[in-house]
Amino acid sequence: MTDKNQEKIQVHIPYPILRQRLAEALELGLNPEVYIDGNDLEVPDRGFLRDAGEEFKARGLRVTQHGPYIHVNPGSTEKETRDFAAKRYREAFEAARLLGTRVIVLHACYSKKRFNGDIDRWIECSMETWPEFVSLAGEYDITIAAENIFEVEPTPLKKLVEEVNSPNFRLCIDSGHLNIFSDVSFEQWFKVLGPYIAELHLHDNRGHSDEHLCLGEGSINFAEYFRLLDKYKVRPVYTIEPHGEEVFNRAIAAARKFISPK
Repeated sequence: MTDKNQEKIQVHIPYPILRQRLAEALELGLNPEVYIDGNDLEVPDRGFLRDAGEEFKARGLRVTQHGPYIHVNPGSTEKETRDFAAKRYREAFEAARLLGTRVIVLHACYSKKRFNGDIDRWIECSMETWPEFVSLAGEYDITIAAENIFEVEPTPLKKLVEEVNSPNFRLCIDSGHLNIFSDVSFEQWFKVLGPYIAELHLHDNRGHSDEHLCLGEGSINFAEYFRLLDKYKVRPVYTIEPHGEEVFNRAIAAARKFISPK
């Protein structure tokens, strides 16, 4: 970590690294997107979370959060799986309350193959999970941003956000996931979902695996990507997800070509 004052960009920081290097993150002026997985949520350090949140707030820095996703499926047809997702989400929201999180990213988990294309069945199962957390989001002044993964086109996410029908439930569109799994153009995603997008995850790949490359190092045309954001008036939180400290500065520099500091 060596760059400063990334006012408009959230930076993915795993919780264990934040614990080790909080002072450095604060000195650099980073807006963190803190990824807290299930293991860390099992035994959270509430004092650290509260203190870290207060430190970021005192410096005018925005905290977002990526919730747990391993073995977590809020729209599963199996009640036991949904119950496990709800358990993890309750833990994540408690951490969010302490951190002062403004946006929490949680995976939507629709799979055309798994549901045999039955979007309505997925919506029905998902609605067994989401209302509790939409209520908490309203109480804590948090926006839930449901992230795309395997979705091949935007209809399932549009139906989900319309069914939930809350200003505290919006979407996170992940550029890398789109490049791997989408069957339709990027423009179709922004045309359909633009009003509902609260956050973007920005990283690149070559279209075959989730490489988390810096912008411009894969096959995504980010000049066109950002032109579409302007065309459809998408005004999201921007989050970069560099995987590995060795690419940290390169990832910020690449994003800055498209996202100007305030």
